[in-house]
Amino acid sequence: MSVPQIIIEQQSYLNSPIEVDGAVYVAAQNGEIIQYKNEQQKTFFHVASQPNSIKMDNKNKVSYVANMARQSIQKFCQEEDNDEIIDFINEFEGMPLLGPNSLLLSPKNNMIFFTDSGPFGETAIDNCKGSLFAADLENLTCKALALYCLSFPSGICMGNDEKTIYLCETGKNRILRFVQANAGIYYFSVYIQFQGRFGPMACAVSSTDLLYVARYEFSQVTDDGLISVYNQNGINIDNIVLPHYPELTGMAFSISQPSVLYLTENSSKGKCLKLNVTPPDKKDKDKFK
Repeated sequence: MSVPQIIIEQQSYLNSPIEVDGAVYVAAQNGEIIQYKNEQQKTFFHVASQPNSIKMDNKNKVSYVANMARQSIQKFCQEEDNDEIIDFINEFEGMPLLGPNSLLLSPKNNMIFFTDSGPFGETAIDNCKGSLFAADLENLTCKALALYCLSFPSGICMGNDEKTIYLCETGKNRILRFVQANAGIYYFSVYIQFQGRFGPMACAVSSTDLLYVARYEFSQVTDDGLISVYNQNGINIDNIVLPHYPELTGMAFSISQPSVLYLTENSSKGKCLKLNVTPPDKKDKDKFK
């Protein structure tokens, strides 16, 4: 494993790195969606308030933004003559969203999944009112997979079969797993219960179905960041320590380079890191303890 390389650094906090067509994008809390390409960074577009997560449907030239402060999922069409950003989802059954945290786009299912946590601390363990929602992009219907029962649900990712969703429930320091059964029904349970550190904030699945989890901790407590790696049996097979980067908030694997992991970290300035990890196929993914 190499030392992380800082590819983007801002005064504003950064979240939700993604790679699209060789470019890396992050959401900055000052409203910027930043693009990094060919070792240069620029503002790709700007939204009002506080974007917390971004996903891009490159085939249809559409971007989706989880805007925490506006309490909505916003939609930006890149090919239209105007660059207007519209509120796409801002309520569920007549109730306003608390403030969407993270997005997950599933082209196979033609759906977008999102966690609704509200601002940091609003849905703590004494007020477990966070949710996980799924929206059908064709008929624009929205359903709850877990409704008003989660403690600060944050990062989400999907297995390569697009039938399994992993969710970071930061407030309870654990990972939940949602499995799609017959008729599109999702069942969920506690998949990993952590001990120590504040809680998982982001997760990503490698090309060989290993689950990487960014375990957030306050910089006042430790100077080290930690990424824990789990195989398909939920067994911890590796831990990656990142000195000087404890407040990890976002994570995504590179599409073009499967051994490259992009991270966002906010212990001082907002940073996007590029990290080369051990090739996943060298891990024992069938290991049991």
